[in-house]
Amino acid sequence: MSVSGTSYLYGLWPPMAEAVRYLLAYAQYYNFNASIVSGLRSPQEQTRLYAIGRTPSEIAQGVSKQGRDGSVTDAQAGQSAHNYGLAVDIEGPDQRSVIALARAIGFGTVSWDPAHIEWPNWRNLIGR
Repeated sequence: MSVSGTSYLYGLWPPMAEAVRYLLAYAQYYNFNASIVSGLRSPQEQTRLYAIGRTPSEIAQGVSKQGRDGSVTDAQAGQSAHNYGLAVDIEGPDQRSVIALARAIGFGTVSWDPAHIEWPNWRNLIGR
């Protein structure tokens, strides 16, 4: 059992980082094996990720792909909870169990992105 990737907690909004630590403690209790693979993202990193799986035309039009064609995010720079330190992505053999646990303790999720957890109603925190 292992839960790794805690270096991705650096840069998260402090209450989010603490909530993720709480989630990780629960995951360890249940012997789940998972890793945090993404946390705070710069606008440049978000732009790079948004471009994956999209043509230049789709990027310009802001086309929603929801994971299709190799896309990894539907959020452009400034539109992702990651850009504000309010989200992490979790992967690993027990990913589904950790995500289910995250939902049970109040994290928000994105239906088509199985790795993503975010602060609930995070847009209210940033005024959007």
